[in-house]
Amino acid sequence: RSGAKIERDYAKDLQKLVDNCKHKNELGSLEKAWRDVKTDTARIAQTHDTAGADFDKLAQEMSSFTDEQKRQSKAAEDAVQKLHSNLKSSYSKFTSQEKTFHQKGETHDELLNSIKFMENTRNTVVPKELEKARVKESKAKDDLEKNENSYKNLHEEVTKSKAAYESEMTKMCELFQTLDEKRIDHTRDNLWKCTNLESRICVEQDEYAEKMRQNIEPCDIDGDIQLYIKYHKTGSEKPPNVAYKPCRGRALKVQVDKGDHLYSEVTLH
Repeated sequence: RSGAKIERDYAKDLQKLVDNCKHKNELGSLEKAWRDVKTDTARIAQTHDTAGADFDKLAQEMSSFTDEQKRQSKAAEDAVQKLHSNLKSSYSKFTSQEKTFHQKGETHDELLNSIKFMENTRNTVVPKELEKARVKESKAKDDLEKNENSYKNLHEEVTKSKAAYESEMTKMCELFQTLDEKRIDHTRDNLWKCTNLESRICVEQDEYAEKMRQNIEPCDIDGDIQLYIKYHKTGSEKPPNVAYKPCRGRALKVQVDKGDHLYSEVTLH
């Protein structure tokens, strides 16, 4: 867009120069040359103004292209971010359940060991205490199995979440590579178009400059001088000499050589 503004501003300044350039005192071939130079300079200004519009169009195309790339990038990032959040949540639940599951396992192992010890020392253990321990172990075993099922389910969930995240992450990386390849190609293409515009400006400007040179070349200095004399001359003869008239009763001796200035020296006797 900066290039477009530069071209438009230059076109305006050039046209302003044309409008302010006056040549009312010129005649003949130089007057025509001036008029033609102004006309071709105005055309050069138009060339730059058109180039400004073309640069604007290229800038708009680039802006639209960039906006579309941003849209696609954001959509991919949002999808990955959502899956990443799901993975974090699943993993958090999984690690929490893993800790609980292992604790339940330790508790069950302790109860089993306690029952074995009681069975080995049956003579010193009250039967009711052994029965209570077995009931407690059975409940701990059921609790352990339930936690193990939850742990397995969460493990499957986190595995699926991880696979989905990695798959979407791969797609996003591939998309980013494709987008960047397109960006490089599009930028290269736009730069190429910009240089073509600059070349067109130079060609058109040189064509108009050549026309100016062709119009300036035939200028006829002698002809323009004669034309100026024709329109502005004051006459073809010099004015007569001014006569000196002395006062009455006084003698006058005037010495005037042929060709002297009309205000020749006057001597009185």
